[in-house]
Amino acid sequence: MTRHSASRASVTRDRGETLVEIIITVLIIGIAVTALVSGLATSAAAGGAHRTNVSTDATMRNYAEATKAAVRTCEPGETYVVDFTPPAGYSVAVSPPTHRCPDVDETELLTLTVLGPTGVQQSMEIKVRTP
Repeated sequence: MTRHSASRASVTRDRGETLVEIIITVLIIGIAVTALVSGLATSAAAGGAHRTNVSTDATMRNYAEATKAAVRTCEPGETYVVDFTPPAGYSVAVSPPTHRCPDVDETELLTLTVLGPTGVQQSMEIKVRTP
């Protein structure tokens, strides 16, 4: 090997990456990081929505239990008061709004509707009877 060909071989070996290769590498890394951040944001949003749904459901069930507890101590034909305060940001609506203890051989169908702070709404029907 001559000296001229040896220097040419070392020049081609030391060229490094081209600008196109560097741009493609940066582009691939950028896409990967964007996908990762997007996935994390989606996961956080889904977690928040799930937490709100669970809290709305728990509020609704707690109100139903408070209603059943109030009915246990009333006499047929009397009115009863549900002792329940929903958490901040939640509201509970009951249909029908009058709270009368049904006769011993009857049941009353109540529809409970809970509205959460983000607009999530859940409903449940319960049958109330006097013990």
